[in-house]
Amino acid sequence: MLNTGKAVVGILLCALSAPVAANTIYLVRHAEKQHEGADPALTECGKARAQALAALLSEVKLSAVYATPYKRTQQTAAAVAMQQQLKVSLYDPREPILLKEQLEQATGPVLVVGHSNTVPALVTMLSGIEVAPLSEQQFDLLYQVETNEVTSVRISRQNFVCH
Repeated sequence: MLNTGKAVVGILLCALSAPVAANTIYLVRHAEKQHEGADPALTECGKARAQALAALLSEVKLSAVYATPYKRTQQTAAAVAMQQQLKVSLYDPREPILLKEQLEQATGPVLVVGHSNTVPALVTMLSGIEVAPLSEQQFDLLYQVETNEVTSVRISRQNFVCH
């Protein structure tokens, strides 16, 4: 459990019939991206947010970090992976079932970095709990899915402000 002093904006519970092996799954949308190009990199603010995410998760011993192959997700995940001395494993955002199969092989907590249009769907797929869609301006939500006997989803805001 993260003890970060972050405001919890929601906790939901429900039973899950087939829990994944990674009992704690953290999911985030990539940090702030540049606005030009088909595969934009992070802005300076986005790079700072990625470092803040690494600091936030520094006390959690992750077993894996997953990200889509896009620059913005790779750069967001890289800050955490480097700090945890892990490699970033790729997943295809169009194949969420394959990601779930990868997560079933995990032996501990994992981080998944995705997109505004994929993270809420992944949370729902992994937990059976419906969560609200993300807007294009939301970069600060951290989802924590616990898949024990009772599944829970904790949504917190990263305590980070870009200037």
